[in-house]
Amino acid sequence: MTLNRKAATGVVAAATIFVLAGCTPPEAPQPSGTPSSEAQGYPISVENCDRTLSFDSAPEKVLSLWQAPTEMMLALGLGDRVVARAGDYATYPESVAPEVEDIPSIGTAMGWPDKETVLSYDADLVLGQSLVGYAFDTSMGYASVEQLEQSGAQVYGANVCDADSGGAVDMTLDTPLDALRDLGTIFGASDRAEELIRSLEEQRQAVIDAVAGQEEVTVAFYNGGEGPLIVLAGGIYDDAIATAGGTNVFPRDAVYVSKEEFAASQPDVILVGTFEGQDYETLSAFLRQTFPELTAVQEDRLVEIPVADTDASISVMRGLTQIANGLHGLDLPVPAS
Repeated sequence: MTLNRKAATGVVAAATIFVLAGCTPPEAPQPSGTPSSEAQGYPISVENCDRTLSFDSAPEKVLSLWQAPTEMMLALGLGDRVVARAGDYATYPESVAPEVEDIPSIGTAMGWPDKETVLSYDADLVLGQSLVGYAFDTSMGYASVEQLEQSGAQVYGANVCDADSGGAVDMTLDTPLDALRDLGTIFGASDRAEELIRSLEEQRQAVIDAVAGQEEVTVAFYNGGEGPLIVLAGGIYDDAIATAGGTNVFPRDAVYVSKEEFAASQPDVILVGTFEGQDYETLSAFLRQTFPELTAVQEDRLVEIPVADTDASISVMRGLTQIANGLHGLDLPVPAS
């Protein structure tokens, strides 16, 4: 997703800042889920965005500048090392929500802490959604990746390397699984990471098995706007729709479409994506009033999908399951958030 796509669709970029707590003294117990460096086999390396990040031990201070890796850190049992967050784009999943409330917030939606604030944390590792733009946009007064690296931090792109160039259209359902695996490696929590990945893969397989043999349906993923209309296409959206037994009627680089283009697309099902602050009843009423001739409208095949559940994070298979249910009238249990 480009920055324009994020702004258009209402995804609220988060300046979630993580600072892992200081080193545990030798006589103190290790933080849960993070064995000693010796036991974990450090040094280790991970590949990220055509770069190699190497670690002699688990990072002690981490800034997370996007909600998805924030959720992953908490799910990996590393919340006790996180000291600050900012600009979350959605309510956190119930599985990690109690922990996130204990982490101070230092930013706002689509507004990251300035360069001086970020550098003041003296981070070992910075987690971002993308390595270009967003939280690293120097024109907005933010620290660049290069400046953070010069300060001694390493920087990891959790979802995409370059959002400004449209790199997010390459995201898939595997993107959050890859990030979980990397974070597990970096923090010596590989066992926990693989446990989470297995659970997510089982949820995906349950959808694949359920839609096998179902007739493929055409899908429009509407996300607001009355002219032009905002649609979600490409990347993880297309992968979820295809895995659920559908085909997106709009090309992978689509963001805005005219009323005429939307009417001509004739989708079998319209997914109505909602962010916090958007009302499904209002969005669906607009579609019914504006496109009464569409078969999806006439047959009442409009399905609400919380877009946060389709983000490249720990709830991604929750969104996939909801999409599959909506496309085929299934009643698959939706995974807990």
